[in-house]
Amino acid sequence: MTRIALFLMLTVALGCAKTPPDLTPEASLAFKGTQAVKALDLLRDTAITANAQNPPLLAEDVTRRIVLYHQSTVKIIQTSPSGWTTIAQTGLDEVMGNLSPPQKSLLAPYASLIRTIIQEVTR
Repeated sequence: MTRIALFLMLTVALGCAKTPPDLTPEASLAFKGTQAVKALDLLRDTAITANAQNPPLLAEDVTRRIVLYHQSTVKIIQTSPSGWTTIAQTGLDEVMGNLSPPQKSLLAPYASLIRTIIQEVTR
């Protein structure tokens, strides 16, 4: 039930996050970067919360890797608004590829959201 609610929330959030048509190209890139940062925040926050459960749903080292991925990707988005997508995708693939199946299952909706935003930016 929780996954269905999460899926609906993310779907609605993506539907509402359309780039305003009256933005300059630079502002449009910044808007899309901000949407990616919000999705990255969800991934990070979920990892931290999962690690704080008793027993932890994510190990501390996994949570640390996700937090480091978040920090570095946010910095890249801020410093290179038009060139961050490949690096973000590669990093996400690496983080998700090193997870166990239960961990992947837990974080898959957030990774999917980030991938969808990256696809939107590259259109």
